[in-house]
Amino acid sequence: MHFDRRSFLCKASGAALTSVAGITVCHPLSALASTFTPPAGPRARMVYLNDLSGDIDGLFATVHMALSPSIDLRAIVGTSAGGEAGKNNSAQDAANIASEMLAKMALKGKIKVHTGSAGRLSAPKDPMRSEGTQAIIDEAMRTDSQLPLFVTVGGGLTEVASAVMLEPSIADRFTLVWIGGGRPHPEGANRENNFGVDPLAAQYVYNETHVPLWQVPSEVYQTCVISDTELLAYVAPCGEIGKYLYEKLIGMSTMFKAAFNTGETWTLGDSPLVLLTALNDWVPSASKGPRGPFEYRRTGSSRYEEIFAPQLDSNGAALPQTSGRKIRLYSSVDTRLMFSDFFAKLQMNFPR
Repeated sequence: MHFDRRSFLCKASGAALTSVAGITVCHPLSALASTFTPPAGPRARMVYLNDLSGDIDGLFATVHMALSPSIDLRAIVGTSAGGEAGKNNSAQDAANIASEMLAKMALKGKIKVHTGSAGRLSAPKDPMRSEGTQAIIDEAMRTDSQLPLFVTVGGGLTEVASAVMLEPSIADRFTLVWIGGGRPHPEGANRENNFGVDPLAAQYVYNETHVPLWQVPSEVYQTCVISDTELLAYVAPCGEIGKYLYEKLIGMSTMFKAAFNTGETWTLGDSPLVLLTALNDWVPSASKGPRGPFEYRRTGSSRYEEIFAPQLDSNGAALPQTSGRKIRLYSSVDTRLMFSDFFAKLQMNFPR
């Protein structure tokens, strides 16, 4: 008796069968244009912080995060981009942009938006209270969910440092994923932008806490490069939000026209926040399969090493250490998966 493995698998999964040139092909019975939702639901909770009134990359990462169903996005926190006050770079400006984007995706009211701190820490261990800081504390203190919590940051660490200062017990209740800083070097390194937003906050998180930390340093996030042509082809046609993103990018090019020629590529350096959480192939150790609890933390084509947390000095130099807590330091990220998934989610959620 001939066993048709393809037919068996199709029937077992509830898929339909068609025949093309004598070859049996299976496809889901659900509409092919619908978006994918993990059958087991989200794998983690998320509080997502970004200085959305600053660099353009945060806008793209925010949309990608909101469209990723393996993450239960509990809150978006708009944070200050630093720089001169009153230049449309405040936390309130960022929160307003987040609400505007959610409205264009028909998600306004479904994901909470909070305003972060009005400025950076003014003194060591002097926390800044804000809606965003409290959102981190509240989510970390929850006892009604077994899903692990990620706090992802595409900017300064003001709110994270403040939350741990105000409620030290949360320090081991979440994993921080930070786009920022540089790789440790014995001779030090130049100041990186996200460190520069709030140096005291970054120093506190690295030097004085035991918060689990995954760092994507500047040497890695600067490799997340995409072309204007790709964005024009795969983003701009995708509904109001695609048009909004592309027009924002073109607006940046226009703004810089007199200063320098931006060419035809952009660095979307905040996007690894989505890749390493929603798209990573880890499984929480608390998960229970048919054979009991297990842990699966292979990261595929995104590479990292476990190192002792470096000491950060006031200039942002990351000085290597030989003891202390260990952090995850990424050396590369899978840009193919990251950007392909972003394009696909846009096109399936907002078909042209």
